[in-house]
Amino acid sequence: MKRSNIILLVSLVLFLSSLPFTAIYAKDHEMSGLACFLLGWAEMEGGGKAWLANPLLFIAAFLLLVKQVKISAFISFIALALTFCYLSVGEITVNEAGHKFPITGYGTGYFLWIASCLFLLIGNIFLLISPEKTKTQV
Repeated sequence: MKRSNIILLVSLVLFLSSLPFTAIYAKDHEMSGLACFLLGWAEMEGGGKAWLANPLLFIAAFLLLVKQVKISAFISFIALALTFCYLSVGEITVNEAGHKFPITGYGTGYFLWIASCLFLLIGNIFLLISPEKTKTQV
């Protein structure tokens, strides 16, 4: 299996494994990674900017798939930076009524999401600095 495919697979597994776990703890509420993934775009003035890491992660993965490693590395760096932007958010909307509660902690889902972006970035950097194997003709 190609190194780029292994990097993509591990990053995807990390991302998918972040979805069922609790990502955000708010006062008397918990938000799963899936809920944050599906609804995070709706809160662009708060933590929604961090949600933009999701489409950037998918774009970076696609670019790695089509062998655009430099561009993929740059976009995965931006995605990773956006995941840390969520640490500056003080409150989160926890239901469809628009009630906001202060964030009290971050769960496994959040850290697996960060790990997914980080692994893709490190994998891209590894592919950039490692020499390609050339096939010698016999």
